[in-house]
Amino acid sequence: MKARFLLFTILLTFFLAGCNIQESNELVYTGFIEGDEVDISTEVSGVLNEVLVHEGEAIKEGDLIAKVDIKSLNLQLKQLEAELKIAEAQLDKIKAGARSEEIRKAEVSLEEVKVLLEGAKKEYDYRLQNYNKIKDLYKNSGASEQQVRDAKSLLDSSYTNVQSLEKKYLQAKTQLDLLLNGPTVEELNMAKAKVESINAQIELLKYQISKGDIVSTVDGVIQTVNYNKGELVSVGSNIATIVDLNNLWVKVYVPQKELHRVSLNQEALLTLDYKDKKIRGKVVYISPEAEFTPKNVESKESKEELVFAVKIKLIDKPFELKPGMLVDVHLDGDVK
Repeated sequence: MKARFLLFTILLTFFLAGCNIQESNELVYTGFIEGDEVDISTEVSGVLNEVLVHEGEAIKEGDLIAKVDIKSLNLQLKQLEAELKIAEAQLDKIKAGARSEEIRKAEVSLEEVKVLLEGAKKEYDYRLQNYNKIKDLYKNSGASEQQVRDAKSLLDSSYTNVQSLEKKYLQAKTQLDLLLNGPTVEELNMAKAKVESINAQIELLKYQISKGDIVSTVDGVIQTVNYNKGELVSVGSNIATIVDLNNLWVKVYVPQKELHRVSLNQEALLTLDYKDKKIRGKVVYISPEAEFTPKNVESKESKEELVFAVKIKLIDKPFELKPGMLVDVHLDGDVK
């Protein structure tokens, strides 16, 4: 009987020792839940008409954060739409070609300038003859110096008039030729390019106007609000920062002597002091460099001089988990 009791005692001792060894293989670290920070920036400049969120507030993807005053953009859009109508009308006109009444008007205009030019040339010939005559009289004391100057002035004026009318005649003839021959390829391409350019500007303005409403791109919690209503913001201004609740993680610090027991993709279990539920996680990052233990690190073990940062991403995402919560991270520390 005593032998049996002694054997039972020995077996029980070994069993308990095995349990202690198994427990000692588990690595436990403490850290705070964190999340990826997402900056919400504006893509348009202007004054903030409204800021609709507060720090610490939960927010969903697509929720409105702030509004930028876009009145000036709407005015620019109206102006461009008016310019587009004119450009399209001009393009249609070029495509359709000249109408008969336009050609007739151009012919009449050319004829009118031609008559004026012929009259101006006759006047110039007369002024030239008169100037030469007075100049000859002046040589024989038959005319005064003032008469010569007056005749020269009239001649110069007549010459200037002829030059001006010759330019007008050339312009009128060119216009008539264009109407008769139709638009050139270059003219048609230029008209098309103008319409396309205005359309592109309109699309850009419409895009900018749509960005007047600044919305969240993730589900999360507002960490900071950086501007107030009435403040002027420029393109790229960080309106608010959101902690992304879809990418929660915990950073713990593993002592150098235990680092060989931790590996990438290693599974982890996270626990909270006030709940029995265990939350699954996975090691996604191990720092390649050691550092001194941060002062704010909570640890169940004594602090080590050198530690390695390890990041554990949460696989389960219970709704009650929030950034800033303190959790224990349990890793299976079997020696590898």
